[in-house]
Amino acid sequence: MLPSIIFLIAVLLPALSALPTQDAGDVADNPMYSEPPSCPGTLPSMPDFEFPHLIIPISSSNPDTAYSNTLTPFVTAGDISEIFNFDIPESRNGQRCLIQFFFPHLDQLSTSFFQLRGFGTYSFSESPLGDGAIEGNTTFNARPLAAYVHGFPKAVSMQPGNAYTIGTTLCVPGRISLTMSSSDSNLAWFQDFNPCPIGLFITYSP
Repeated sequence: MLPSIIFLIAVLLPALSALPTQDAGDVADNPMYSEPPSCPGTLPSMPDFEFPHLIIPISSSNPDTAYSNTLTPFVTAGDISEIFNFDIPESRNGQRCLIQFFFPHLDQLSTSFFQLRGFGTYSFSESPLGDGAIEGNTTFNARPLAAYVHGFPKAVSMQPGNAYTIGTTLCVPGRISLTMSSSDSNLAWFQDFNPCPIGLFITYSP
């Protein structure tokens, strides 16, 4: 596990320095900047949302390497993608599942962080129901297939200070797996449900 972590850090650091950066310091120096308001999006109380039960990186430059579960996902331009597994319980059968990405400003985060370089275009794909990442087995060359359902795959432009509904689907008990990648951006963050939440979640509506 340690060599994998060292490799990921070695890949991430030069990649993060290769693209334009956006962080709290950039906007704070802008005379048009004003202190951001309350969280761009909030999660309902538990158990009315799903935190990813598994987050697995895959790398096209190391296509046969299987990485461990992480709470610090990062996506790099044209290389590292993240696979998010969610498990939908029987009690949610027939409700609507909303796939949401929460992306606050840095100074709105109390227990998390992010680092962003690039232009903010991300691609999301959904795997067939029940498919998904398997820790220790999933690699770029052995990754879940993409299903052409519910408007996926899709590209979404995302910037700090916003919350995005990536897609909606009828909740069916079982595993929902989504893959996030980018062609022009490097984004690292700590997946966190504390205010303000940041990252990919599934919420429910009646």
